[in-house]
Amino acid sequence: MSSEDPVIQAIKRDIEELLSAKRAANSEAFRGFLPENGLEEQLRLSLEQVLSLATVDINRVPVRSLRPFWGPLITFFKRAVRKSTYWLYQPLFQQITSFNNTVVDLLWKITLHLEEARNSSLGEQVEALVTRLDKLEELKKVFEQWDTKLEQALTGVAADKADLQRELIEAKQQVQNALQELASLRRLVEDYRAEAVFLRAKLALALQYQRMGKWPLPREEEGPERALSPLQDPEDTTWLYHVFEQQFRGPEELIKERQRAYIPDVRKAYETCGGYLLDLGAGRGEFLELCREVGIPAKGVDSNEAMVSRCREKGLEVERADAIAHLQSLPDESLCAVTAFQLVEHLTPQELWHLVQMALVKLKPGGVIILETVNPHSLVALQNFWLDLTHQRPIPAPTLRFLLEVAGFRRVEVRFSSPVPEGARLQGDEPNIAKLNEPVFGYQDYAVVGWR
Repeated sequence: MSSEDPVIQAIKRDIEELLSAKRAANSEAFRGFLPENGLEEQLRLSLEQVLSLATVDINRVPVRSLRPFWGPLITFFKRAVRKSTYWLYQPLFQQITSFNNTVVDLLWKITLHLEEARNSSLGEQVEALVTRLDKLEELKKVFEQWDTKLEQALTGVAADKADLQRELIEAKQQVQNALQELASLRRLVEDYRAEAVFLRAKLALALQYQRMGKWPLPREEEGPERALSPLQDPEDTTWLYHVFEQQFRGPEELIKERQRAYIPDVRKAYETCGGYLLDLGAGRGEFLELCREVGIPAKGVDSNEAMVSRCREKGLEVERADAIAHLQSLPDESLCAVTAFQLVEHLTPQELWHLVQMALVKLKPGGVIILETVNPHSLVALQNFWLDLTHQRPIPAPTLRFLLEVAGFRRVEVRFSSPVPEGARLQGDEPNIAKLNEPVFGYQDYAVVGWR
């Protein structure tokens, strides 16, 4: 705690000296400091004069005239008028007198108060001042104590801040470590996923062997190991496309979610005209399953025996046949919808045109056609297009739309789907980046939808 303020000590010394002088002298000594004719004395004299003039009496006003001949007569006449009108002005004079007396009384009280204040004990005032100075000293000590506590609190806050900063740095490091572990887990999951795809393809191949009865035959060789002989029918590659689908097409649940967007169109067509849906190139039957879930009658056709077997395992009604030939064999205006997912890119131009014309004839009025294919306007999709060796050529969206419109379909529209993951696209808000994302990382698929 710091020592007493020197200024306060000096003031206290002066006050103590003043008190000592006051006690040593008589009361007249203190009165000598004031002027003999102070403010109170002047006010007293003035009030005595005002008091003599406070009362207003009309009879005290002299009445006379300075004219030599008519003076007495005029004086008599004025006195008579004053006496006769006295009753009229007397209340006013009384009110003025009362006001004057009130003012004088108030001034007297003020004067007496000033005298009392002047005659009050100077020592008491000085002692009161000392008391106030003591209180100020106490307040100063309290402030100093609070200042010390504040410094301690600030020191504690600074220490807590340093601890929080260290904890924050440690937390950031832990987050970075967790992110690294997460990245490692993601890579591990991708490895497991790739291995699962490979195992699924091998399982599909084994199932194909079992269905076709074309198990590889062992070849007698010396040693404990035996090699496998080729398949009984080397030209049969139906199983190969089934394995390709498992590897590159994607999981069935993913394909179902992508195709679910077309269910409202098929439901609208079915509710409008009845009939049933025909899925050309049904594949693994994803869209047929969706139709079954919502109660829409649907059938499929596919030329691949492995695909047909897969659909029948699911309880789906699928025939093994050429898609266009099967469509042509159906009665006219018997279908509510014709769908073909990832099929038209396998057809020649003549086959594609024949399919579009035939679909128009087989659909009921109010029916819908949905043709989905790879979007060649996206370089990413176009790169994946040539993974499938059975693809003929990519078909631009304006071309496929034109074919439907020329054939006679109405309300033809193009719908894009399967966007490239955001992380694979170019990042940034610059206009040039947006222009590059559209042709390079655009939608991977599109569908042309037309109504009869």
